[in-house]
Parts: sequence; C-alpha cells; structure tokens
Amino acid sequence: MNRREFVLAVSSSIAIVSMGMLTACKKTERCKHCGMKIDPATTWRSDLVAEDGKITSFDTPRCALTSWRSGATPAKSIRVQEYYDQKTRDGGDVRFVIGGDVLGPMGADLVPVDPAKASKFIQDHAANRALRLDEITTQVLASVGSK
Repeated sequence: MNRREFVLAVSSSIAIVSMGMLTACKKTERCKHCGMKIDPATTWRSDLVAEDGKITSFDTPRCALTSWRSGATPAKSIRVQEYYDQKTRDGGDVRFVIGGDVLGPMGADLVPVDPAKASKFIQDHAANRALRLDEITTQVLASVGSK
C-alpha cells in the first residue's frame, strides 16, 4: 500500500467512526422555556402546536403555558397528558388543577385532569381549584407554587 492509499484508508475510517459517534451521542431534547432535559418517558411533557404545525416541546404544562401566555412561543393549541389515563389531549379538553400534593418535575405545576374527574382530584389531592385553558393567565401562572 502506498502512502496515498494509506491516507485515504485512514481518512475514510475516521469519517465512519465519527459518524457512528455522532449518531450514538444523540442530543437530548430540552424544554424551550427553562432548559431542563425532557425525559422521554415523562407524563408531564407538554407541546405547543403552531399554526404551521410546528411542535415546540416543554417539560411541564406550566413551562408551556408560561411560554405561550407570555408570547414567547406563539401557538394555536397545547397538547398535554391527562393525569389519570395519561393519554395526550388538547388543552381545551382538560381542566388544569392548581395546588395540592401532586408535583411536577420542577415542583408545583398545573395538573391536566379530565373535567369529569376534576372534583375527585381536588378532593383526593387537597388541590385548590380547576381552571379551563382560557382561564389561565400570566397572573395565574405566576401564582402557581406561591403560598
């Protein structure tokens, strides 16, 4: 093998190894509001859906709603996982429960609950109240977690 063939062989080997390493070191998805890593298995993940269908992910409903209501992330809707059945639902189809003993990955949060189960959740978890999506304002979000 001459020098040129050797250099080409080494270069192509390095390129193959580098590509493999890049694939193996997949970048972890992070919340677009707070920067926290989003656990792929979490039930707290929330997504804002823009008019063009682009999805922006967040680690909790509180982060998603804060980003949306502040205008930092324009969206037409929010998708959350309902507390009991853990199915993804549109934010308009659930009630967001505030207070109580159920905490998100960053502490106090808004817990998405089926409207038919909101009263039970409030009673079982000593929560304060359940709000519709249109009732969640920046003031409400600022009060979450404060006593």
